[in-house]
Amino acid sequence: MFNWLGIILILIILTGLLSTLSWYKRTFSPHPEVVRKLLHIGMGLAMLPVPWLFDTVWPALVLVVITAPALLALRTTRLKSHWGAVLSGVGRRQSLGEIYFVGGVAGLFFLTGDDPLRFSIPILLLALADAAAALIGIRYGRRHYTTFDGDKTLEGSLAFLVTAFFCIQGPLLLFSSLQPVETLFIALLLSLLLMMIEAVAWRGLDNLFIPVVGFLLLDGAMGMSIGEIFSQLALTVPLAIFTIQVLINSTFTVETQR
Repeated sequence: MFNWLGIILILIILTGLLSTLSWYKRTFSPHPEVVRKLLHIGMGLAMLPVPWLFDTVWPALVLVVITAPALLALRTTRLKSHWGAVLSGVGRRQSLGEIYFVGGVAGLFFLTGDDPLRFSIPILLLALADAAAALIGIRYGRRHYTTFDGDKTLEGSLAFLVTAFFCIQGPLLLFSSLQPVETLFIALLLSLLLMMIEAVAWRGLDNLFIPVVGFLLLDGAMGMSIGEIFSQLALTVPLAIFTIQVLINSTFTVETQR
């Protein structure tokens, strides 16, 4: 019974979120990508209590079965002109980002089981870091670079890096038994790796890659010694600097997608 109540509660929250953002878009006409990322933030924060609401995997699967077809229907039926407008962005290639979002959360819950910390950090990365990349890229992006999914910005990627660092460092520092220097190195290592993954993700697949790969990297790093973490970081930093340098030297004039 408690699992069903949790499912109903999350569905009510998601429905209210779609309704509110639909009203916001009709009333204020913001940039479509801003509305989409506000949806992602709301969906991510709504999923944070999942480890405490559900004690088995099946409620997460039920949510996927309900929400994935519903989100797809919003793109393809008459509802597209109302709620479906929240999911679409100007100039974007066809993307199933919201579907991947739901699948990524369900897959993450399956992988993490009853470990709220390992679940919460990837969800925060998905909800906040990915959104920060888009919102900062739209508002402040000046240095553009081309990916498989079109145009992105260096400023957006750096916003992802900074936000991801705090999404990892904060929870590890507060809720794990790791030493502060270990949490610092892990946060820096993972944020650099995930920044590069987000930069090359296409067609909304970052919504699947970030939580799943984020968990795998986090789980692996938490089992390493501080020396092993530092060695991995020593290899990753030059790679990230090289990647950033390549992006800085790329000059494009097309309008940013993110």
